[in-house]
Amino acid sequence: MSEKTGKTVKIVYPFPTHRCLEIKHHNTGNWYRVTPREFRSWQGERRIYLFDENNNPYYEDYYGPVYAYESNIVVKDAEPGFVYLHNIDPRSSRKTVFGR
Repeated sequence: MSEKTGKTVKIVYPFPTHRCLEIKHHNTGNWYRVTPREFRSWQGERRIYLFDENNNPYYEDYYGPVYAYESNIVVKDAEPGFVYLHNIDPRSSRKTVFGR
């Protein structure tokens, strides 16, 4: 039998993941729609697109915790942008089928 390796901890999402999640890029000032995984790891302005009881849409700023990418480690002070463990983007080391 082989042991389980890799990511075995369930990622925490303290916000509604089914809503439209947006981050404000610190250089351009534009808002961009992102995935819940990226939203929770963004150090900067974040907002969620919600609906009130009359089904009218509105944006609500999100001030929840910032987590290191793909972990449940809360980061207190970080530079603006995505927060990674050891400042290494795990997506950059993955090999793709197309980039042989």
